[in-house]
Amino acid sequence: MVVKIRKATKKNFETIARLINKEYSKHPYNEPWKKENAIRTLNYFSKIGSIRVLINVNKIIGFIIFRIENYNDRDAIMIEELIVDSDFQGKGFGKKLIEFVEDYARHKKIKKIWLIASRDAPAYNFYEKIGYKLCKRIVMFDKALK
Repeated sequence: MVVKIRKATKKNFETIARLINKEYSKHPYNEPWKKENAIRTLNYFSKIGSIRVLINVNKIIGFIIFRIENYNDRDAIMIEELIVDSDFQGKGFGKKLIEFVEDYARHKKIKKIWLIASRDAPAYNFYEKIGYKLCKRIVMFDKALK
């Protein structure tokens, strides 16, 4: 598997936006994204974090967005998004992206990585399989406002 992971450029944002829409339009999310919304989100995260693309045979097939979060005077990495094109899932590409971030964290001497996953998404089992554990102390709440 010869893949490259490199920093995304603004020129990559349209391709990434199409990938976001493709994957989030499916179950369990059923949440299609408009291109302009995805690009606005990518612009935001490019300012506060890092976006890395996964390239296989000169084609972007996935990406990861992460940032350093300081909490109680300790740095942690928050993975905001990880998407691998469904045509390429189950082949170790998502693991490559996670390993990239883990190596980045080790290089920066960061000891903790956080992420959020939907319980009914395939990513949930993927994260468990590669050694991530449910955080027993933290529960995520949400509320839809009218």
